Amino acid sequence: MERLDDYRLGMQRLASGVSVVTAVGADGTRYGLTATAVCALSWSPPSVVTCVNKKSRLAEVIQEASTFAVNVLGTAHRHVAEAFAGQVSGLRGSARFAYGKWSYSSDGVPVLEDAPACFICKVDDAIDRPTHLLLIGAVTDVRVARAETPLLVYFSHRFTGVGPANGPE
Repeated sequence: MERLDDYRLGMQRLASGVSVVTAVGADGTRYGLTATAVCALSWSPPSVVTCVNKKSRLAEVIQEASTFAVNVLGTAHRHVAEAFAGQVSGLRGSARFAYGKWSYSSDGVPVLEDAPACFICKVDDAIDRPTHLLLIGAVTDVRVARAETPLLVYFSHRFTGVGPANGPE
């Protein structure tokens, strides 16, 4: 592509919801990373798509474990997003789970307890691309917060928030 700078600039204009994708390795070690490439694929059967950098240990762990969670973040979770994005100096690996209150799903994957939503998934397909692994997850369980909260989004290299719609529908 000749206009790679324009591509990058254009992608900065695409606001994306922020999630933390998590999984557990065979040795019990928790892994996670901040993801902005997450979307619904299908209502029936319920499935999601997320993209994970192949250089991350999480990509390998998810393929081995075949189970992962997509934890949707609210604006109160900015510190969680920064930790799992590697933006907290000196913080690596499972130490990132010190940010936020985590527990485990019945499938054994880490879930953020106060996340606006959490999708627990089994890997349905993994599509290998040059830099990322495109994961299709069959949703096996969903946790949804009782109250609507402002969601964390990523836009133009920064985290910001978007709240529930105001006024009548």
